[in-house]
Amino acid sequence: MNLLKSSLLAVALLATAPMAMAGTATASMNVTLTLNNSCTVAANALNFNTQTTLAAAVDAQTTLTVTCVSAGPYTVSLGAGGGTGATFASRKMTGPSANTVNYSLYAETGRTNVIGDGTSGNVTLAGSASGVTTFDVYGRVFGSQNPKPAGVYTDTVTATVSF
Repeated sequence: MNLLKSSLLAVALLATAPMAMAGTATASMNVTLTLNNSCTVAANALNFNTQTTLAAAVDAQTTLTVTCVSAGPYTVSLGAGGGTGATFASRKMTGPSANTVNYSLYAETGRTNVIGDGTSGNVTLAGSASGVTTFDVYGRVFGSQNPKPAGVYTDTVTATVSF
């Protein structure tokens, strides 16, 4: 019984005695998050409506909508279109018998800054906000293009958002 009491007392003393430490070591932990932006672009149709003459310029307006999930810089460029020989400054709608009607797309109501890919004097649209941003696009069919055959003239321009 004495042996049992001595053993219990020894265990109790060991349990309450402070543990002797041999030393400590530390390490740094790097924490990282990479947040990529993701954007989409939607383009509304640009309609110059029905005309009887192209003696004078015809103006129209539409919008592009960019939606981004994170804040960060982006640009929107517009292609030259699908008309044969089209450039940013003179895009081409194609109609009956491969006839074309020349037009361009601009960044402001004064129609001085042609929207393209940002090279050779044309501009892109730019933003940096998250959420939805709407851009106005101003079109102009150039005057003095008579006579042209009656019919529907169309073109397809690609809008690209780069982020």
